[in-house]
Amino acid sequence: MEKATFVTDAENAYAALRQAIVSGALPPDRKLKIAELRSHFGFGAAPLREALSRLIGERAVVQKSNRGFYVRSATAAEVEDLGRVRIMLECEALRDSLARGDDAWEAQLVAAYHSLRLAEERATSPQEIEIRNRTFHDALVSAATSEWLLDLRGQIYVHHERYRHLSRSLGPSVRDTPAEHAAIYEAAIARDIEATCAQTARHIELTTVSAVKAMQG
Repeated sequence: MEKATFVTDAENAYAALRQAIVSGALPPDRKLKIAELRSHFGFGAAPLREALSRLIGERAVVQKSNRGFYVRSATAAEVEDLGRVRIMLECEALRDSLARGDDAWEAQLVAAYHSLRLAEERATSPQEIEIRNRTFHDALVSAATSEWLLDLRGQIYVHHERYRHLSRSLGPSVRDTPAEHAAIYEAAIARDIEATCAQTARHIELTTVSAVKAMQG
């Protein structure tokens, strides 16, 4: 029973820390002291160390010799690199998914887009829009068959998401993100692979540019 509880606590600690890092609640370069994390998140030291080890493997946390754990730094060079890699992975997954997607895939995509559009029209909370945004982008590639590709894409998506949150520090966006999503959706429903990839690449690049501007002040 203790082992099962530890596993559950470790998973929950990992999810909580990961979300805090992505959202910026734990900002770049923040030192992650076990005692402070225990007090804030309510997990024991062992689950927190397990979670931090996983986050090191995912490049969200770094461990400095004799200095402890830190949230990974955020740099303009990194977000540009992430943006390029995300475009490559996203488009490769889209090509496979759009070529293979059946009626169930299309129904899933229609539902995901409808849910996202409603949230955007109603100015739902940023957290809810982010969840529905992830669901929409995941639905687009859900018919892809390569587990390695989807896993790598998912990891890069999370890192790029951290920079999306950072870009919001600029204040209200001048982008028409709902229009960007609509363009991606219409191209995908039409099974126009090249147009879907082009619209998605533009969508990702605009996020990258916004994040770089935020970091450069």
